[in-house]
Amino acid sequence: MNESKIQRAIVDYLQTVLFPSHRVAAIPNGAVRTASGRASNAVAGLRRGVPDLMIVGGGKVYFIEVKASRGKLTAEQSEWANWCVMEGFIGWCCAKSIDDIRDALSSWKIQTREATR
Repeated sequence: MNESKIQRAIVDYLQTVLFPSHRVAAIPNGAVRTASGRASNAVAGLRRGVPDLMIVGGGKVYFIEVKASRGKLTAEQSEWANWCVMEGFIGWCCAKSIDDIRDALSSWKIQTREATR
């Protein structure tokens, strides 16, 4: 399964299991395509390494980097992950499946509809 399909499945899952106290959103940080089809990162605020998804709730932010099964973090993504860990109040995970998300939600102590069944 490619990265975009995994991300779609993760978002669908999170929208189903998260309580209203938490919300998930995609971070559209990809390169903008010009009319000629060339990629441009000239848009203000675009940063390499920024994770694909975020969960906001309970006064905290949690970031999710989505990867395909054989995907690897770039240097910029690793740097972002390290920054999140060093800050201490920001959750970060790399997810290749919904099981990875379940593990992250559990470690972040985020209650879900699934966990209360």
